[in-house]
Amino acid sequence: MKPNYKIVLLPFAFASLFITSCGEEQSSLDQLLAKQATIEGEIKAKRAELKTLEEEIIKIDTTSKDDINYPRVSVVDLKTQAFNHFFEIQGSLEAEKNVMVVPEAGGLIKTLPVKEGQYISKGQTIASFDSQIIASNIKELEEQLELAKYMYEKQQSLMDQGVGTEINFKQAEGQYKSLQKTLSTLKTQKGKFVLKAPFSGYVEKVFPVVGEMAGPSSPIIQLIDLSNLKATANISEVYLKKLNGNSLVNVFFPALDIELKDLPVKRIGKFVNPVNRTVMMEVNIPKAEGNMVPNLMTVMNVRDYRNEKAIVVPSSVILKDANQESYVYVLKGDRVAQTKIKVGQSYKGKSEVLSGLTDGDQVIDKGARKLVDGDIVTVVK
Repeated sequence: MKPNYKIVLLPFAFASLFITSCGEEQSSLDQLLAKQATIEGEIKAKRAELKTLEEEIIKIDTTSKDDINYPRVSVVDLKTQAFNHFFEIQGSLEAEKNVMVVPEAGGLIKTLPVKEGQYISKGQTIASFDSQIIASNIKELEEQLELAKYMYEKQQSLMDQGVGTEINFKQAEGQYKSLQKTLSTLKTQKGKFVLKAPFSGYVEKVFPVVGEMAGPSSPIIQLIDLSNLKATANISEVYLKKLNGNSLVNVFFPALDIELKDLPVKRIGKFVNPVNRTVMMEVNIPKAEGNMVPNLMTVMNVRDYRNEKAIVVPSSVILKDANQESYVYVLKGDRVAQTKIKVGQSYKGKSEVLSGLTDGDQVIDKGARKLVDGDIVTVVK
């Protein structure tokens, strides 16, 4: 019987195959390790080369590494200063003396020696009226008065001689004095037929013409005095508690591009309009400038709050946290510190800080919104 060689040789075949496989895996691992070592060497070389390159760039580039890596910000140097708060209202310009001049006695207009736009002085004749009838009465009365005076003097002479009677003397005296009073009254009435300017000013409007009839209710001219002007406005009653005799107003005239600053409040009304809940406020205009005329529109900025020694910051630097509390970034050396503050009033981009900041602090202005507490920054102007 022949031996079974297949059974004897099979284990040797498997062993040979296993040895061959292990040899191939070892060879593949060695190749990978070698490749890894090569790449790591290349990386080290590149890092060294990069470091050398950075050193050369630093030598050539004038920009420092800090400027490149750290946030660039600007700062505001705080100092104690006055802070003012204003509220704005619209008003108009008025003249203290702006009247329609009317005569006391009517009649036919004989003369009208004024023109529109003319400046006239106090007491200057504006118009005269026909007074022929009263002039005739005055002439007649003067003749009667002359006779009454003669009779009075005659009776006085007789009384001095002791031959006159007292009753005749009293009658002559009474007649004489009565005519004197009547003549004085007529002359006063005649004066009313000449209309004179009650004050100096400009003739804005002439209403009648020579030859027209005019009466006590008919205006002859509109006369305006520009030497006493005032700005008036209706302010809400809510501002009453903030206004007093020390309140100042900046009055701006948009049409003329003129602003008058720090004018005192002349008067605050004592009556609240029940329709719109406002109170009248008046401000004296010291002197008319440019073409200031009545009814010109004004914009009035009324100061209702002032702090002589306040810490003031731009409103734009104030930020809010998750709890809606206000804070700013303050420069401490080369780092920033998040600092909580209490904000007072704000006006035109400026805010009053009641607590949290002191005189001399440096608050981050531009670039603040990108910072976090403790950041190192570079300050630029």
